[in-house]
Amino acid sequence: MKSLVDVGGGIGIVAKVLADAFLELNCIIFDLPHVIEGCEGIKNLSYVGGDMFKFIPSTNVILLKWVLHDWSDEVCIKILKKCKEVIPSEEKGGKVIIIDIVLMNRNLEKGDERSYETQLFFDMLMMVHVSGKERN
Repeated sequence: MKSLVDVGGGIGIVAKVLADAFLELNCIIFDLPHVIEGCEGIKNLSYVGGDMFKFIPSTNVILLKWVLHDWSDEVCIKILKKCKEVIPSEEKGGKVIIIDIVLMNRNLEKGDERSYETQLFFDMLMMVHVSGKERN
């Protein structure tokens, strides 16, 4: 990996950890301009303002942490197609890393009830707050 773009990365907490751990990795935090306003890059970390529906900076790896659950299936497909446009093929090292909650099946093991309840609350939050949903 030579470069990573944290799409919707906010102020860059995850990208900062990655940039510190992998000094050879060029990390870009990509979010709306008003979100990253006033943020300053360091060494191998920079900020780029923009709209993920219009463009995503070219990179080897795209990180989507808690992004897709905010959107409907149709919009997620658009986001993932934008990602595919800017990363190299898998054979050339292109990757998309998705970090999101994955809902469990209803066949719970003993002790999983609280975790399942938390997942349902997140799902309700997504349905009420935005048009997204948690997925299984």
